[in-house]
Amino acid sequence: MILTISRAEHFSPNSVEKDAAILEALSLRLKRMGFDVGAIGEEELTSGMVADAYISMSRSERTASILRQLRERGAIVIAPSIDATLLTNRFELEKELNKRGMPQMVGQGWHGYWIKKCHGYTEAESDIVFAKDDEELKIALDVMEKRLGAGNVYVTPHVKGDLVKFYGVEGTDFFETYYPGDDGCTKFAHERYNGKPHHYGFDKNALRNNLDCMAHDHGVTFYGGDCIVDENGKTYVVDFNDWPSYSRCNEKAADAMLKAVIRTITNKGKNMPNEIDGYIFDYGGTLDTGGDHWGKVLWHAYQHQGVPIEEKLFREAYVYAERTLGKNPIIKPFFTFRDTLSTKLDIELDYIKGVIKGFNPSDWHDKLLEELYERTKKHTSQSADVLKDIRKTTGKGMVLVSNFYGNVTTVLKEFGLDGLFDKVIESAVVGIRKPDPAIFTLGVKALGTKPENTVVVGDSYDKDIVPASKAGCHTIWFFGEGWTDDLPNGSEATRVITSISAMRSLVKGVA
Repeated sequence: MILTISRAEHFSPNSVEKDAAILEALSLRLKRMGFDVGAIGEEELTSGMVADAYISMSRSERTASILRQLRERGAIVIAPSIDATLLTNRFELEKELNKRGMPQMVGQGWHGYWIKKCHGYTEAESDIVFAKDDEELKIALDVMEKRLGAGNVYVTPHVKGDLVKFYGVEGTDFFETYYPGDDGCTKFAHERYNGKPHHYGFDKNALRNNLDCMAHDHGVTFYGGDCIVDENGKTYVVDFNDWPSYSRCNEKAADAMLKAVIRTITNKGKNMPNEIDGYIFDYGGTLDTGGDHWGKVLWHAYQHQGVPIEEKLFREAYVYAERTLGKNPIIKPFFTFRDTLSTKLDIELDYIKGVIKGFNPSDWHDKLLEELYERTKKHTSQSADVLKDIRKTTGKGMVLVSNFYGNVTTVLKEFGLDGLFDKVIESAVVGIRKPDPAIFTLGVKALGTKPENTVVVGDSYDKDIVPASKAGCHTIWFFGEGWTDDLPNGSEATRVITSISAMRSLVKGVA
């Protein structure tokens, strides 16, 4: 059983309904996946309760103490606030940001000051005060120190620039940014001091990587906060919080949170081996989609573009296209991925045309192609960066093992993945297809390693993880959205990840 624990209302100023909504969205997804899910408020939690896992938005020290006890007894606890002091101490957050080389808000307040409650959580508008000059600073500081105590006040200069809110789920590809000045959605209206956003350019990927690493190191699974982007693109993190309401992106956030919860549950008691001599990567669904099954990726594009069909018909068209391409040598070795995707869409849309009277494939083909191709470029670019880091960090060999159409080498070159692998083993070329474990044995031989010192990374539990385990390899299951809602138990996987970026932390310290 999974027990969800809601946050006490005084810890959700002006956000009670929003906080409740994201917890409910996550709970509904867990129930759809077959989990038994219960719900209580943080005031109701007692040390006598029994559950396999606790997912908590709580923020009181009483609840934190109980959750620590439950964790010591062996329960899985996803509750960032029970360990991460940087969430409740602004000086600790400042030190952490400084350690990571992130810009700091220090010095004279030429444009004003912010006086904030330093320890604990923001519970009222009076916990954050703006002072326009040194005179107002003295007054505000005196008022807040009398209320909270001299050691519980934190002062920073006001930085001019765009106020940007960020939302993330650690270890997944979910990271969203928004401008409150655009949508008018604010908690205390403090955003007015930054005015209308100019949308200054900044490195969103660098911000995401820094924050995700910080979240990982401190056990903060669900995080959010605020930053200021100045006119030079310099990014100052103002707040870093656990469990934001994700109100601007509730559904997308809940999907990513589900992945993180399942990852945490499946990884309990699992550890990477100490000695790894080589890595075998799958391609389709692993390096090009962010772990999601290509059928689901296509269906979501159909939905987004408004193609007027039901999912049942799409599934029929998708399976028909896959079988057609599998039985006939339509895809040539020189076909790029764009060529391959275009051909797939032609077959799918033509199938739909045969079922729906008046359906015109040309109305949808190019729109779908562009959306899907841009998505693939994003994921393959991220994968290329991670693979380069693994090679640099470990110096170990890497081999690609893929069920493909005979053109994977062309596709790798198209996306800048060529040259990263010591050998490419493609089913259409070697005559062995997953889930036959023999194709992974070929990968091990190509690496010149032993199976017990080799790690296989793939998104398909049945076609990658199970057969690679049978071949004697360690496995990393890249868990994403599957073709069906049936959830494998994950017992065959050595570890589970929900973002290819997580490979960076897994290879650290592995000999």
